[in-house]
Amino acid sequence: MVAGKARRDAATRPLMRFLVHGCLSAVLISMSIWTIRANWPLRSVHLKTLEPSERAAHRLADIPEAQYAFGMQFWNDPQPEKAARFFRQAVSGNVLHIDAWLRLAEAEAVMGNISRAKAILAFTDRLTDGVQRWKWPQMVLASQLGMIDHVRQYANDLLTHRQLTQDTFQLLYSSLRGDAEAVLSALDTENLPIYLEWLMRWGLAGESLAVWRAMTITAPPDNDLSLRYADFLLSHKRIDRAAAIWRQVTGSDGLTNPGFEKKIINKGFGWRLWPDKQDNWDAKRIFSESAQGRHSLRLRFGGKANIAFHHLFQIISVNPGACYTLSYTWKTIGITTDQGPFMEVVGYDRKGLHVAGKPITGTHNWQEAVIDFTVPTDCKAIIVRLRRTPSMRFDSKIRGTLWLDNFRLEDVGTDPAQCLREASAPGSGPDLAPQSITD
Repeated sequence: MVAGKARRDAATRPLMRFLVHGCLSAVLISMSIWTIRANWPLRSVHLKTLEPSERAAHRLADIPEAQYAFGMQFWNDPQPEKAARFFRQAVSGNVLHIDAWLRLAEAEAVMGNISRAKAILAFTDRLTDGVQRWKWPQMVLASQLGMIDHVRQYANDLLTHRQLTQDTFQLLYSSLRGDAEAVLSALDTENLPIYLEWLMRWGLAGESLAVWRAMTITAPPDNDLSLRYADFLLSHKRIDRAAAIWRQVTGSDGLTNPGFEKKIINKGFGWRLWPDKQDNWDAKRIFSESAQGRHSLRLRFGGKANIAFHHLFQIISVNPGACYTLSYTWKTIGITTDQGPFMEVVGYDRKGLHVAGKPITGTHNWQEAVIDFTVPTDCKAIIVRLRRTPSMRFDSKIRGTLWLDNFRLEDVGTDPAQCLREASAPGSGPDLAPQSITD
């Protein structure tokens, strides 16, 4: 009897599997057909081939996306009254269609219904609390409606999440009529660093000072931003403030990195060294040769061209009217031509200062050179720079190696009589005129 039951079960099992699989297949086919039929009218919406007509609008009256698409076509036409009618139908079919709500608010504003537009924006604000997707269009609409509190709110949301940073600041700035102090007051503390970077990007040095003060009330900014800001202020000739920030971050007062013991950072009051794309010369900080400490700067000339060199320099904050002594050590191997490299001091923020040391040629062991100079009374910063001017002789292509180390700058007072030595320029004429540090 048991064996008979087992045989019957074995015989019916394939039939049961067939019936179950058949039912599932039928259900899936039915769902596919329903999905295709339900979404077929939307194909023209997705393919952007929907043509506005009364017949099409009636046929797609129950599809919010289609009504929104009709509204956008009339909005771009522009026919705001017709667009508003379709946007209303879209939100009637889907109350969570935020894009349709926002477009409806814009249309109402264009038609002069400002209070209705503001009410719609406030409604979408409640619906999207904590959602970033619509913050930018909401901010644009709030700016158009003069809802400044909402503009501030959306701006801080976008900036906190680092979304559309540049656009957000541009819109916030224009909404507050270019008032940098008002923008500062509108921002959360955490967003002040990126506001400072935006001001630096657009060269707004005066406006940035208040932001920096606000940032430093609680804690100093990180060193990287501080150094970049000091460099920014220096490039805009805000020398006193730049020097104060530089000293606070680096501890350097006067010459920075005088023996090249640290890396060259190419910013602020540090050394700046620019490479040569034609490989006429090569400069690098090295460990194997130095007059003092462990490092020096080595400059090799390849003998390929009669070059003008001005690619190593440092800007230094000084006391106006004071006398200074600049000293440094150097070493050479086989520097050719009559025009060797030389150190010079020129004014950074004012003209009237140009003192140069003697040109360096030939082969020499480590030795010290000195340049004495007096800072003009209206000058707050100088440039200490290595230069080489082109030679006018037949054998003009410079070759050889130069090492520099152990720079020192000493303030010897404000009495010109205390400046005991006065270095003379290595020649005269226009070839020794100070060049821009950006050349």
